[in-house]
Amino acid sequence: MPKFFCDYCDVYLTHDSMSVRKAHNTGRNHLRNVVDYYQQIGHEKAQSVIDSITSSYAAEGQSAS
Repeated sequence: MPKFFCDYCDVYLTHDSMSVRKAHNTGRNHLRNVVDYYQQIGHEKAQSVIDSITSSYAAEGQSAS
């Protein structure tokens, strides 16, 4: 069973389930790490990262159909 790695927090979640991911992603420390990350890289780079993430999610959604 693969573990989920959070790039923002540099941690592995011990149980890879949707409820554990959701609890982690809504946690105070994770949200602070995400805000710090995007503030650190600047607006232009942040927008390109967001665009690449949304396009990858869109591609996954289309291939799942």
